[in-house]
Amino acid sequence: MRQNFLLIVTDQLTWRALPAYGNTWAHTPNIDRIAKNSAKIDACYTPCPLCQPARAAPWSSKYPHQINVLSNGRNCPVSQVPQSVATLGEAFANAGYETVHFGKTHDAGALRGFYIEPEKESHVEQKSKGLPLNFDTYNDRYATQKAVEYLQKRKSEQPFMMVADLVNPHNICGWVGEFVGDKENPWLTNLPPLPENFTVDDMHTRPKAVQYICCSHVRQAQTAEWTDTKFRQYLAAYYAYLEMADAEIGRILDALEASGEAENTTIVFFADHGDSMAARARVTKQVDFYEEVSRVPMMFCGAGITPQKNTIKGLASLLDLFPTLCKLGGVEIPNGVEGMDISPVLTGGEMPKRDCVISEWHTEWGYTTSPARMVRNENYKYMRYLENGDTELYDIKNDPLEKVNLSPDEKYDDVKREMEALLQQHIAKTNDGFDALTVSVDPRWRSHKAGYHNHKGIAAPQYDAAKEAK
Repeated sequence: MRQNFLLIVTDQLTWRALPAYGNTWAHTPNIDRIAKNSAKIDACYTPCPLCQPARAAPWSSKYPHQINVLSNGRNCPVSQVPQSVATLGEAFANAGYETVHFGKTHDAGALRGFYIEPEKESHVEQKSKGLPLNFDTYNDRYATQKAVEYLQKRKSEQPFMMVADLVNPHNICGWVGEFVGDKENPWLTNLPPLPENFTVDDMHTRPKAVQYICCSHVRQAQTAEWTDTKFRQYLAAYYAYLEMADAEIGRILDALEASGEAENTTIVFFADHGDSMAARARVTKQVDFYEEVSRVPMMFCGAGITPQKNTIKGLASLLDLFPTLCKLGGVEIPNGVEGMDISPVLTGGEMPKRDCVISEWHTEWGYTTSPARMVRNENYKYMRYLENGDTELYDIKNDPLEKVNLSPDEKYDDVKREMEALLQQHIAKTNDGFDALTVSVDPRWRSHKAGYHNHKGIAAPQYDAAKEAK
C-alpha cells in the first residue's frame, strides 16, 4: 500500500519562533506533535523571502528567476508558471494520487495538478482588542474546515496528497497597520523580551537597500514611531497568531487520526519564508536575507520516516521538497528540478552534501527594485545587492544573530571571493541574469537619514497607489 502525504504549510513562520527549534516563549502543542517523532531539518532556506516567489518555487522546484515569479505583482507583473515546467501536483496526480489543496494559493500556477478548493472565509471570534483578526485568520478556519471534511468523507482507495496551506501567523502584517505609529495597544501586557539583536552597532555598513527598507515596505514605515514596548507587543501578537495556526493544525491532525489513515501518512511541515521578529528593529519580511526571514522550519514524520532525536545538521532548500517527496512516494522525479533529494537522511542515512543554498530578491510590488542574491554555505552567509554593489558577509557559526557584517573587513576578502565564486557558479548553472538586472529606486526613497526610526511620511507603494488613484 502506497503511503499518503499531508503537507502543512504556514505563512511567514521563522524556525526561530518554534519550541521545536529551541524557542521558550511560543506555545505550539500541535506543531510539537509533529516535531516529537520527526526528522527535523536544522537549516532550510527559502528561495525568496517574499510570499508569491517563495510559494511558486517549492511546487515547481525552480528558482524564481527561472519561472519569472519575481514579486507579488502590481508594478512588476508575474507570469504563470510555464506548462513546460513540471509541478509536484502533476507528478503525483499522474502517478495515481488524489491531489487536493486547501487554503492559501498565491502560487502563480505552480499548484497545477492539485484540485484547489476556492479560498473563502469562515468566522472566527476575536478574543482581544489587542489581536485584531483579518482574512488571514478567517481563510485558515475555512481551509481547516474543508480539509477536515475531506478526511472525514473520502472513500477513495487512491492514496492522497493533501496540502493544508495556512496563512497565519501572517495576520501580524495587518496588526502592524492597526497599530501604526504611536497608536497605543493597552490590551497586550504579557510581553516577550526583545531579541538580542534588536539593535546592532554597524547598521551603517549594511546595504543601502536594507537601510531603507522602510521606504520600500509599508509595514516597516508604519513602525517609525514605535517604542521598544511596541516591538515587544509585536512579538506577543506574532506568537498569538502562531498559536491560532497551531490550533488549526491540531484540528487537521485529529481528523487524520480519526480517519484511520495516520499510520500510512507521511506528514511534512514547513513555511514559505520567515518573519523578522523585531531583530534589527525589523518587522515582517522583504529585501533582506537575515536568518529570521530566510531560514524556515522543515519537518518530516509518519510513514516511511525515521524519527531522529537531534535536529539534522546540513543545508536544505524549499526546492528540495519536490524531489524528496517523489523519492519517498515512489514517483519518478521529473527532469529539470533544481532541488536535491534529501530522502536518505529522512530514512536513516546521511544528509546529502551540497556546496551552498541560494536565495533571491527582486522587488515586492515593483515600486522600488533592488535585486540581490544570498549564498549560504556551511560556515558563512554572503549577500550581494546590485544597488551600489553593496555586500554583506556573516560568520553564521560564530555569529548566528548576524550582528557583525564582516564584508568591510579586508581580512575576509578571500572568503568573499570564495562566496562570490559559488554565486557565479549558480548564475551560470541556472542561467540567472542577475548581473544584468536593473536597479530602480526613486531618489526620494533614499533621502532621509538612514534608519527606520527616521522614516517620515508614506512608503513608495503607498505613494504610487495614491498617485495612480487620481
